[in-house]
Amino acid sequence: MRNINILILTLFSCIAFSWVSFAQNTANITLTASKQAPVTVTLVLEDVHFHPNLGTGLADAKLDAVASVNFAEKTTEKTVIQLNEPKMMRLQYSGGGVNKTWMLFLQPGDDLTVAVGENADVTFTGKNANYQTFLKNYFLENQYQYLPVFGYKPSQIDNKSVIQQSDSLKKARLDAFEKFKMANPVVPAFEAYVLATTATEPSLTRQLIQEKIMRRNRVAKLDATQRKELEDFTLTDFKIQPDDALLSQAYRDELRNWALIPSTRKFPLESETRYEISPEALKDVYAFSKEKLADYPKQKEYLATYWLNYAATAIPNVETAKTLLADYKTTFPQSPYTEYISNLIQTKEALQPGAPVTDITLLNTDSAAVAVSSLQGKPVLMVFSFSIGQHEPGLKVLEDKYADKVTFAYVSVATGIPLGTWKQYVKTRPTAKHLWASDENIEVLKEKYGIDIRYPFLVIDGSGKIVNRWIPQEFPNNKTLEAELQKVAK
Repeated sequence: MRNINILILTLFSCIAFSWVSFAQNTANITLTASKQAPVTVTLVLEDVHFHPNLGTGLADAKLDAVASVNFAEKTTEKTVIQLNEPKMMRLQYSGGGVNKTWMLFLQPGDDLTVAVGENADVTFTGKNANYQTFLKNYFLENQYQYLPVFGYKPSQIDNKSVIQQSDSLKKARLDAFEKFKMANPVVPAFEAYVLATTATEPSLTRQLIQEKIMRRNRVAKLDATQRKELEDFTLTDFKIQPDDALLSQAYRDELRNWALIPSTRKFPLESETRYEISPEALKDVYAFSKEKLADYPKQKEYLATYWLNYAATAIPNVETAKTLLADYKTTFPQSPYTEYISNLIQTKEALQPGAPVTDITLLNTDSAAVAVSSLQGKPVLMVFSFSIGQHEPGLKVLEDKYADKVTFAYVSVATGIPLGTWKQYVKTRPTAKHLWASDENIEVLKEKYGIDIRYPFLVIDGSGKIVNRWIPQEFPNNKTLEAELQKVAK
C-alpha cells in the first residue's frame, strides 16, 4: 500500500511539474465581442530572433499571425501562445472601414482577455492587463502612425510643428510611466521597451521632417553636408539602452544606424548601389559593435549576427563573410546561426563565373514544365521576382535592346502565390519568358541559386554556365547588368 501511495504521489508530482512548466512557457489570450459583427481581429507575434528571410539570408524579426477571429461567425476565441520570454504583439482590428493596431506586451504565464467593443475600441482584463492599457493609451504601432494625429501635411514642405508635438508626447509618456510605476510592479523588459521607444521615436520623427525640408518634396539625392546633418541627429540623440530594448523596432533600427555611421563615414557607401556597404565598412562596424556593446551581450550578438548576415548576402564575394565568420564562431560558440551562414557561404562559392547552372524545372504560363537547361543555346538573363511583375518596368529598355540576342526569363519566387493566381497577373509578351516556382522549388533556388532580393539577376551564357550571379540593383540605370548583357550578346 505504501508503495502504491508513493507511486501515486510521484505521478501527481510529475503531472503538476509538467503543468507548471507548460504554464511558464505559454500565455493565454481570449478575444471576445458582445455580439456578432463584421469585424476581424488578428494577433501578430513579433519574434525578435533571426529567421530565414525572402530568398537567402536572415531577417532580425518574424511577424507571425498566431490567431485570427471573424466576429461575424463567433463571439469568443481563446488562443494559447507558446512563449518562453517576453515579446511584443500587435492586436489588429478591421471592420466597418476602420483599421487599428494596438501594441501588446506579453509574458509567459499571462492570461489576458481582450473585449472588442462596438465602437472599434478594446478593453483589457486579466493578468497584466494594466500593461496593455498603458500601451494602448500612449503607444501606437510606430512613430509614423502619429503623423496625421500631429497634423502632418504631406504636400507641405515645412512640418516643424510635428516635432514639437512629438517632443510633447515624449514628456507625456515619461510622466505617465512614472505614475504607472508607482501604482504597478514593472518587469525590466516592459520598462526597457517603453523607455527605448520613447527615447528613439522623437529623434526619428525629427530626422523625417528635416529630410523632407532638405528634399523640398522632390525626389532628390542629398549631398554630403545634408547627409551628415541627419546622421548627426542619430549620433547626438541615440543612447544605448538595456538589452531588453531590442523588443522595440524603432530602437533596433536606430541602434544599427548609430553603429554604422562612423564606419560609412570612413568607408563611404557605393553611390549607385542601393544596398551595398563596402567590405571595409562591414569589418569596421563589426569590430565597433563588439567593442561598444561589450557590456550588452544580447545587443552585441544581435549586431554581430546582423553584420555577418549582411556580409554573407549583400557582398558579392565571400572573403569578408569568411573573415567575420571565423571571429563570430570564436566569440559566439553557441550561436544557432553559424551553420546557416556557413552553408550560405558555400552556396555563394559554388556560384562563381564559369560554374554550370544547376538544372531545375519550373512552370510557364501554360502550366507546361520548362527546364532551365532547355534555355541553352542563347544567353539568358534570369530575373528573380519576389512579387508579381517586379523589375519588369525597369528592365523594359534593356529587354527591347537585347531581346533578339538574350532570353529574358522572369522567375516568380514569391512564396504562397498559387500558380493560378500568378497566371492571372502575368503580362506575357514575345520578348520574355515568365516562369513560376513552387514553394518547394523556391527552397531549391535558395540552396542552388542563392536567390536574394538584393541581387535579383543571373546572367548565363549560351552553354549554361554562369557569367555573373551577383549583379546588384543599381539606380537609375544598371550599368553592371548592361555590361554583362553586352558581353554575352556579342
